[in-house]
Amino acid sequence: MVAEYAAFAFMYGRKLRRKLKEAGAVSEKTAKTVEELGLSTREIRTLRRNVWIGKVKKTKDECYYVLEKDAK
Repeated sequence: MVAEYAAFAFMYGRKLRRKLKEAGAVSEKTAKTVEELGLSTREIRTLRRNVWIGKVKKTKDECYYVLEKDAK
């Protein structure tokens, strides 16, 4: 069960980071809000988890971006 959760978390995180990259959110200047990204509830949870683990960056004004190298 734990392994399945980890696999889904990895898959959802990867998909989310790709979505950020495709939206052009690849730097602090081009960061996007949750609304601009059109994220679902599940994607918002995944976003928060990815911020916590350092894969997604959050700006002071609640915008998010991913570094190009982490957008795989």
